[in-house]
Amino acid sequence: MLCLVFGGLLLSPPVCADDVEYKVKAGYLYNFTKFITWPPDTSAKFNLCIFGKDPFGGLIDPIQQHQAFDKAIKVIRLDSAEALVSISKSTICHILFISSAIEHIPVQDAKNVLIVGESENFALQGGMIGFVNEDGRIKLQINRQALRRSDLKVSAKLFEVADVIDGDGHD
Repeated sequence: MLCLVFGGLLLSPPVCADDVEYKVKAGYLYNFTKFITWPPDTSAKFNLCIFGKDPFGGLIDPIQQHQAFDKAIKVIRLDSAEALVSISKSTICHILFISSAIEHIPVQDAKNVLIVGESENFALQGGMIGFVNEDGRIKLQINRQALRRSDLKVSAKLFEVADVIDGDGHD
């Protein structure tokens, strides 16, 4: 793995390229709470669920020091389909991040859940927001139809910074 050194060898530890990518993605996940509005619910926490092999490791944990909609953010890791089904019976996932280790989107047209993924063509396959790595930069692809079906309110500002896909990939 190629690692970059920021700030000199003695002043800071090496930062791996993957670490930078996943810090950027974690930042996006948190910032989605500023551009998307969820309907009111009774949950005590704002839950960010990670489904599949967790690519963030500890890099996403600091997000739990923040709030969204006056609720503490909680990161929940789900490593199997059974865990996803089990959690959905008792806990609301406000954001469901699907890692690239998952080949098929297990949930589509979910109400009140933002479904974000990083696999190739995620948004084209019916996901709501897909992370795309173009020349080392993380960009967003948004599936407008999938978001419309979700009952989430999305700021036009989010659409301005993304590549927008109007179809759901199933037409």
